[in-house]
Amino acid sequence: MKILLAILGVLLAGGVALSGYMGLFRKILVEEREEGPFTLVYQELDSVDMRRVGEITTALNDLLAKHEIERRKPLDVFFPDGRSEIGFAVEGAAPDRLAALSGGAKVREIPARRCMVTRFPWRNTMSFMAGYFKVDPALARHREARGYEKVEAYALNEGDTILYMQPIVPR
Repeated sequence: MKILLAILGVLLAGGVALSGYMGLFRKILVEEREEGPFTLVYQELDSVDMRRVGEITTALNDLLAKHEIERRKPLDVFFPDGRSEIGFAVEGAAPDRLAALSGGAKVREIPARRCMVTRFPWRNTMSFMAGYFKVDPALARHREARGYEKVEAYALNEGDTILYMQPIVPR
């Protein structure tokens, strides 16, 4: 019985430590500021299937590398109806290079807009899921308290952090 309790204690301590490492105990602070513009190279996805997100991200990353588009960060757009655009924010890419992209890649400009923003730590691919469970409720509370519409949300992987953004649209 003591061995079982010791094992359970170790598992519990490990779970708490992992949760802390992933950022699940962090307080989410939402700010409002101008974000963008972004040039988005993406593929559309009808629903958020994390396996497909990974496949699309890998394929687009390889495509951008092949076309020598080096300045890129993963940027995903999630719409309230469940659709998403999975891709990369690219900087400094010549229009002719962007026009030459194939493989189902689309390109669009996301204009600068006033947004609700917050950051969450990037540890691994599970950070997006952990971030969603922490960030989405915080953005919803901020949005409801100020009477904003629920619109698309953006997740930009900056390396050490994920920048979550949601445009401000008054009701």
